[in-house]
Amino acid sequence: MSINAYRMRTDNQEFERPSFDIGHDEKLIELLNAEMQFYMSLNSFGTGIADVPIELLENAIGSPEDFELDDDTVTHLQSDIAMARSKKEDVVTYYCF
Repeated sequence: MSINAYRMRTDNQEFERPSFDIGHDEKLIELLNAEMQFYMSLNSFGTGIADVPIELLENAIGSPEDFELDDDTVTHLQSDIAMARSKKEDVVTYYCF
């Protein structure tokens, strides 16, 4: 079963769509784990809340072919970054389940 990461929303508790898939977007997760110990934010089932620095997401979408990101994932990450910047935040908070 896939574990998806959904951007935390402040307006309501509903999730529209996942930003990325932890099992599928392996290269992205390798980057996040190497730079910020992504898996330390999750429990033994791979679920939890992770604050991902915008800078790391920008690095990934700057070279989507290197991270094997599809167009939808890049679009979702760009939206996540824009939302965080509009709130003057340095991280995007994701619920992973």
